[in-house]
Parts: sequence; structure tokens; C-alpha cells
Amino acid sequence: MNETLEQVLNDYYKTIKEGRANYRACYNSFLEYFDKYINVPFSEMSKALTKIEIEYACKYYFEKSKKATTIEAIQRYLTAIDQFYKYIKERDRGITWEHLEGGCRNKQIVHDICVSLNDELKQKIYLPFDEEKAVKIAEEQIALLNKDNFFQFGQSVMYRLLSTYGFKEKVIINTKIEDFNKSEGTLLINGVEEQELRIKLDEDILADLVRYCELHKYPNRTYLFTKSNGTQLTPDSIFTTLKERMKKLDVSNFTPTTVALQGVVNLIEKGLTLQEIKILTKFETQKIEDVSKYLLTDEDAEKVINEKLQKKIVQTQKKVEMR
Repeated sequence: MNETLEQVLNDYYKTIKEGRANYRACYNSFLEYFDKYINVPFSEMSKALTKIEIEYACKYYFEKSKKATTIEAIQRYLTAIDQFYKYIKERDRGITWEHLEGGCRNKQIVHDICVSLNDELKQKIYLPFDEEKAVKIAEEQIALLNKDNFFQFGQSVMYRLLSTYGFKEKVIINTKIEDFNKSEGTLLINGVEEQELRIKLDEDILADLVRYCELHKYPNRTYLFTKSNGTQLTPDSIFTTLKERMKKLDVSNFTPTTVALQGVVNLIEKGLTLQEIKILTKFETQKIEDVSKYLLTDEDAEKVINEKLQKKIVQTQKKVEMR
């Protein structure tokens, strides 16, 4: 194969969806790094792209890009390389880049890159904002919101939904008023070409949601939650008042996603499986895994796994005895 990396990348660009357009910066940086520091024929890339080279290439992207400031940028870059390798394998069956075979976006590589970047990262880990202290401050600020103002009260309801059920922000933004069934106390969770799910709401959340609807200035609105003018929410407007107050109190990283990840923690602790959480929250698998790994230490994992294995053995023994 005598093609250049640039030619293959240009072919790949024609196949990727619009939603992956932000990967282009990653690929451009990868190409630049490749030309500068590796500079081997495309056919020899398998041996050249070692784990350490991938780490260096990612650091090169991080240091050159003005927008790459968090661990998310690192994960996006590594995911982009994984996607490109997947394309290579499908296009040229039999081609294997041995050092990319296990996937670039894994806990060890991300950890190694973060350690080497050290203080350059603005956000050390992409997980719920500084647990107990920040949650307490958020709860205090929610209590101070105007409960007679539908927009401010709505922020407290959305906070409860996110921190309880872990919904990705698009779930909140796209939920329509008919998705809420007051008499049944349920909420329909859906999305374009995604599995629908009708959940039974917690009684306190249900009561607040009913009151929010009664307070709402626009009863004939399309969406369940709206901006103060009745139009559809955006990610920036979900917590407008709360974010301003949290910023004044020097609590950084307060976003719908960080609140929702508190909800993912809650779901993990309740024992929901990764697939169940994915269906409910609409979060991608990797995000849920990141939170799960953060919560479960190696010692905890050993204990849980052994307990589950033992439970299975006991259940099997009972079945045998019943026969």
C-alpha cells in the first residue's frame, strides 16, 4: 500500500457523519505530528504507532489546540484515532495496526497522558463536581430560589431529575409536555431512533413537577421545561440562575452534565446495569464506565465480584437441592 496518510484521511472524511466533524481538528493534528516526528510510509504505520507515540501525538494535539483544555479533549482525540483505525480495518481487511488493536481510549493511556500534562489540564477528571461540599452548596442555593417563579422553580425540578435519574441534558431539553402523565405519575423518556422508556417518578419529584406545570406562564407550550419566555431550553439555559449563583460562590464545573453524573452515581449504587443506565440516561457507554471505575476501587471490585460469584454458587446449589 503506497498511499499517504493524508490521502487515506481524506477518504475517511467522506464517510464520517456530520456529528463527528469536530474530529477533524484531531486528525489534522495527528497528521501534523505524523509528518514531523514519525514520517514513515503508510504501509509501515503499524510498527511506528506504538502506545507511547499515541500518547505523544495526543499531548501534541493538547498543547497546540487552544480549545483542548480538559480531559474530554484527550478522550475525544483518542476516540478519533480509534474510529479511524476501525475504518482502516474495514476498508483493508487483513490490515492490523498491532498497537491500536486494544483501543487507544482506555483508562491507562488516559491516565498516563493526564499525569504527563500535569497542571496544564484545567479539569483533572470528568466526574461529578467536588462531591459533598459542592452538592451541599447547590442544595442551599436551590432552597433560595423563588418557588413562585416558574423559571427559577423549574431549575430546582430539573436539578432533582438530573441528580436522581442521571438524564443527559438532551433528555431534559427535548421532553415535551405530553410526555408527562400527571395521573399516572410517569415521564416518557425518548429520543430520535432511541429506545423509549416510561418511568415512574419519585413522589417528591412528581409533586414538584405538578406544581411547576401549575405555575408555568405558558400552559400551551410544546416542551415541558422552557426558558423564561416559553421557548425551548438550550444546554446553557438549563441552570441559568443556579450557575450564576454557583459561580459567585466559586464553585466551578457546575453544569447539567456534572449534575447528571451525580445521578449516574445514584443509579450505579442502586444496582442498575450499564445497559439499563444507558437506556435511561442516554449517556454513552464510556461516560458511564468512567464514573463506575471512579467509584469502584480495586479492593471494592474484588469484594463485589467475589460476592456476586458466591451468590451465583449459592443460587445454583439451591436449584440442585430443589430437584
